[in-house]
Amino acid sequence: MATERQQPQPWLYQVEPWPPDDTEESVLGTDLHQSTIVDLRLGINMAARAGLQREEPSPWRALTQLEYLGCRRPDGSPLRTYPDLFVFRHTIDRRRGSFSLEVDGPPSLIVEVLSESTYRSDLNLERGKGYSYGHAGAPEYLLIDPTYALLPEGILGWQLVDGRYLPWEPAVNGRLHSKQLPLAFALEGALARVYRSDGNSMPREDEMWDALAQRDEALAQRDEALAQRDEALARMDADLAHERVQRSKDHEELERLRRLLGERG
Repeated sequence: MATERQQPQPWLYQVEPWPPDDTEESVLGTDLHQSTIVDLRLGINMAARAGLQREEPSPWRALTQLEYLGCRRPDGSPLRTYPDLFVFRHTIDRRRGSFSLEVDGPPSLIVEVLSESTYRSDLNLERGKGYSYGHAGAPEYLLIDPTYALLPEGILGWQLVDGRYLPWEPAVNGRLHSKQLPLAFALEGALARVYRSDGNSMPREDEMWDALAQRDEALAQRDEALAQRDEALARMDADLAHERVQRSKDHEELERLRRLLGERG
């Protein structure tokens, strides 16, 4: 008896949307991946605070690996992303954990640090995140690979011109100068660096700790010098007090001798 031909199951033909949504797990990467993000965020946000009083708002703020909604795939479906770093040029409520194109507009800059799990999507300007970020209106898109294994150049960027991403050409010094922020970016060996428009470099995380250690050492040396000065001043005060007492005694002795001579005269 002939068996009926088995009907194919619908799930065999289901294709996952591409690029895939980011997840909290997919964006974590290695320690080098995370330290690159930290160095960029630290440099960008420190540059924003340079010269400002404590109560003054920052002109821009870098955020890292938080949800950004509103991007779409080429097929029009929504794409959930957790950009490694993105920058807004407006005040940010520090209690927020999610941002969107509708509420916040496009970030002025988006940076992705490449990893094995996401680099294909990050690099693809036609169907990947490059397409989605460009169509969302993000003016600048930067990719960094501190290992140089996934991106031989190490650092590569694009700037939005008439709705299309065009190569972000480096300056003679190799830095990528932003048109959205008074900053420039470079990859020095395996370490990312942020520069201000005046050419001064912003410290990285490890340099911050070194700077704090040097400051603490300098403060300790200053405290020791002040203690020695105070001790020397205390000795001088003691010597002056002793001298005043001795002078008083000498004066009393001189007066006694004068009186004695007067009595004998």
